[in-house]
Amino acid sequence: MISLCLTLAGFGAAVQATPAAPQAAPPAVTVLPDVEVAARRGATRTPPQYEYDAARIDALAGGSVSEVLGQAVRQFSPGQPPVVIINGVRMPDPSVFLDLPPDALERLEVLPAGSAAEYGGSPSGRVFNLVLQRSFASRDGAMTAATPTAGGFRELSATARQSRLQDRNVANLTLALRDASALLADDRPAYLRDHPDSGGVSLTPESRFLSANAAFNRSLGDWAASLNASASQTSSRSTTRDADGLTVLSTDTRRWEVRSGLSGSVLDWTAQVNLLATADVVEAEGPAPSQTDLMSWSGAVALNRSLPGLGAGPIAVNLSADANRNRTRTEAGGETDRRATTGSAWQGQINVPLSQPAPPPGLEGEAKTLKIGGVSLGGLSVSLGAGGRDTDAGGGSSLDLGAAWQPRDQISLSASWNRTLTAPSDLDRFAPPRQGPNAVVYDFRTGEAVEVQTLVGGNPDLTVARSEGAALNLSLGPFTPWSVGFNQGLSLARARDGISSTLQPTPQTEAAYPDRFLRDASGRLVRIDLRPFNATASETRSLTTSLSLNPPVDPEASAATWTVNLFHTWRLTDRTELGRGLPVLDRLAGDGGGVSGQDLGWTLSRMKGPLKIDVTGRWTAGYRSRATIGEDGPADLRISDFARLDLKATYRLFRDVSGRRAEGARLELSIQNLADERPSARLADGAPAPGYGRDSRDPVGRRIEITLGKRF
Repeated sequence: MISLCLTLAGFGAAVQATPAAPQAAPPAVTVLPDVEVAARRGATRTPPQYEYDAARIDALAGGSVSEVLGQAVRQFSPGQPPVVIINGVRMPDPSVFLDLPPDALERLEVLPAGSAAEYGGSPSGRVFNLVLQRSFASRDGAMTAATPTAGGFRELSATARQSRLQDRNVANLTLALRDASALLADDRPAYLRDHPDSGGVSLTPESRFLSANAAFNRSLGDWAASLNASASQTSSRSTTRDADGLTVLSTDTRRWEVRSGLSGSVLDWTAQVNLLATADVVEAEGPAPSQTDLMSWSGAVALNRSLPGLGAGPIAVNLSADANRNRTRTEAGGETDRRATTGSAWQGQINVPLSQPAPPPGLEGEAKTLKIGGVSLGGLSVSLGAGGRDTDAGGGSSLDLGAAWQPRDQISLSASWNRTLTAPSDLDRFAPPRQGPNAVVYDFRTGEAVEVQTLVGGNPDLTVARSEGAALNLSLGPFTPWSVGFNQGLSLARARDGISSTLQPTPQTEAAYPDRFLRDASGRLVRIDLRPFNATASETRSLTTSLSLNPPVDPEASAATWTVNLFHTWRLTDRTELGRGLPVLDRLAGDGGGVSGQDLGWTLSRMKGPLKIDVTGRWTAGYRSRATIGEDGPADLRISDFARLDLKATYRLFRDVSGRRAEGARLELSIQNLADERPSARLADGAPAPGYGRDSRDPVGRRIEITLGKRF
């Protein structure tokens, strides 16, 4: 079993190398008939519901396979953990293939909602099948320079990549480096005016990053083996102010990681074995210097097979188990602390098809489709999973249920319920306490925004978090020649002992956690303890909506390609109980610092010839931050609506590579926060919020990046 959860941020490639749209209009995302095509290379047992062909992949103009995959996940599975397979089968480590240039993809198949359960994933998730070219090779690199229009710092980065693919054999070598100078309060006069004691303080740290990665996958007959090795170093240096004056804080993190895997078939089971070893050295310099060494070993085994079903298809059985051992050594304050932890988990899941989708006309007798009153029920399946976890921080059992229904080719409905356990990481538990970067918070006791020190590190008393969740997802489309796609999801979650590190300085929270807030003799807030802790309980409900459009292109007109995506989140409930006997915080009403009730995001892309324009926007609804829990008052903070617009223009020179138009060179201009908007706030009575200036929440503002890339 291999499932890969991808986030919007995680899809970016280390190096961008983007193919271009062909002169002929690429077809829209197509709906395939629910018929299995025999002998099609890379085909899955379950027919795909959607497919991106080579022309559409080139028109998306992503920088890597992971970027193309990310766009597909955002369009067809927003908020749901997908399962990624390669050429119709699971690989030991699919991430090995994700850093390839996008023209390495022959096609991308999106299986129906609920298909992930067949591969051991979430019952409501989808499977994304990446069918790669038989042979592919490329070398490319890119350099980027960035700076805010207000000045203050600069950032330089460079990446280089070499990729080679032959059937399922792949080798990727990637180098990346980044260097960024610090942004000082002295570079923002408005910030100094609001916080006059901040001269010389870093608003963003000076940082350096260097990494090298080598990833391989090799076929061994019917088996496949993978190896992924990386080394990285991250350095950060910032200046803060305390009672004794300016203080320099620095951290240096060195990390080594080796992942290996093996997958194949044994005794009618599909087996997968994964091993992971990591080593981290974290050195902190400042008022409380420390060094933490962490070593971790883990192994996982997954088994999958199909059993005779109930007439509607085979039953999928997924079994998995994993174990880990971690060692932590910390030197701080002249003392040495050594700890060793272990953990293990197991999981079993079955997926039972009850009815097959209605077959195309003329093939009615080929599918086991349940009917009521002569009307087909379509595709219907249910799944059941159970597991257990045992760690030094606690353990217990987990359970999940799911159902997927596809009444028509363009309509899918899935539902899931789960009870899960999440163990805290060793860093969350054993990282030494140290001073973190300064932060600006609004102090309701004094009625002003103040710059405070932060205390970060681990909490050895953390326990396993227990959560219960349910989700209902509806997927429609694509409809019409515009390939209109629509997704609607409702999620509910409850947690006990959930891990949190956020405490707003309200009188009630300060009274409940007096040790986490430090004030000087005058009553001014000077430090907040941000180390993680277990909240007693929390409850959230949210409604997510996504809409995608892929307008058709007249082949006789021009090679212009449009894509439009809209994403909306409506938070219905957000309540937290920080401790037993403490008031419940209604965060949507403004308790505990408050939280916005709605987010809206959109992307608009247009590609014509060598030029591609991407416009990305985000809007966040305003909200209230209460001074008193459960009561509105004139001293409350009212955070205004906030909208941000990003623009990226890319000019590409193309060349023909194996019948695909691939990028030869690229010049890219990106403007982040085009209008230079910043979050703003006033008191509930309309008066200005002291110390809450435009640079307090976002000192960087508008940022310009220029990238030059070349494929060799």
